Amino acid sequence: MRHSAVEEATLIDEETQRAVERLRFSAPDELQFRGWHLARNLPRTRASTAIYLGLIVVMTAINMLGAMTPFSESVLQPIYVLRIGVACPALALILAATFLEPLQRYFQQITTVAILVHGVSVMWISALAAASGNPLFQMGDVLVIVYATLFVGLLFRGVVTVAVGLVVAFLGVGLFLRVPTADLVFAATVLVATGLMAVLSALRVERLLRTNFIERQILNNIAERDGLSGLYNRRMFDTLANRLWQQAQRDAESLQMILVDIDHFKLFNDHYGHQAGDHCIRLVGTILARAAKRPLDFCARYGGEEFALVLYAPSGTDPAVLAEQIRRETLALGIPHSYSAAAEVVSVSVGSAIAAPGTKRSLAGLIQAADEALYRAKQSGRNRVLHVDAGSSDTPTGAFRVVGIK
Repeated sequence: MRHSAVEEATLIDEETQRAVERLRFSAPDELQFRGWHLARNLPRTRASTAIYLGLIVVMTAINMLGAMTPFSESVLQPIYVLRIGVACPALALILAATFLEPLQRYFQQITTVAILVHGVSVMWISALAAASGNPLFQMGDVLVIVYATLFVGLLFRGVVTVAVGLVVAFLGVGLFLRVPTADLVFAATVLVATGLMAVLSALRVERLLRTNFIERQILNNIAERDGLSGLYNRRMFDTLANRLWQQAQRDAESLQMILVDIDHFKLFNDHYGHQAGDHCIRLVGTILARAAKRPLDFCARYGGEEFALVLYAPSGTDPAVLAEQIRRETLALGIPHSYSAAAEVVSVSVGSAIAAPGTKRSLAGLIQAADEALYRAKQSGRNRVLHVDAGSSDTPTGAFRVVGIK
């Protein structure tokens, strides 16, 4: 028996699958999904809308020159007004929304309304054509629904709104202009069938898109996160630290680097077992994750039992406060460690360094200053915090120590 794409998904849990079925994520994920979906569709929307707009302009110009027009001048005049005064501005608005960032925030709403307005103008033109004895001209109605479904990235609810709105508009305009009943019924049947297929297609496509979006998030998370602690891994630390350093330089802001090392972790692992060691790393990682509470702050598992916390524009007058809080919270875990010379429970040593705006240090120099502070904290007996100013540290950049302290 065949299963739907959502049922076949193996990376998402049942709750997320239900969100996919409902076509609605939690607010933060929904915002990310719409941004991701918009970015994927902008190039296609621009190209298709520009072609569609150009086609209308060219056809109107050809009609005005008297070629390829089966209509009388009395019918053509309102057609010109509808094309140039309604249909083209609506498409131009969609095109503008693909370029202007303020409009992109409301892209789905703008596109839905613009397609409805454009579609109603096309319905009116079709009804005028049918009333004058040219019912085949109504195939333009189908083109509007195809355009809305396949080329502008409208999501399911937008497609439903467009399909229902255009069918109702077509029937209303047709009755108002007294289109022959046979022609009206035939065209409405085609339009309803097209709309139904568009709605069903949009439903399946959006579910596939949402499943793909969630799976990509999960895979990216796997690639970026340390599997044990849940923090960023070393590769992501390098990427994010470099990005944040550059931003701090541009914004003339300070950057603080805090390195945390679990004291005597090898002895703890050897005597209490690897499962206890893993549990210890997860708990300390949780403390670090809570410390990175502002939008630009982040933490990572820097090495085996070593963690890194990066703070952008740290607040407060004492840069060692947060580092001391991490040390105290680790002690408060109360994890027994009878083989430690630093404390009776698991403790950490913390090295902190801060680079003020205009410092001559590089990012590598900031990391080295924090590493030097950590080394001195461990050398002084562990279970303590040492903070240095990276700009005044006496360790030359590149002169890393090679020590046997674990």
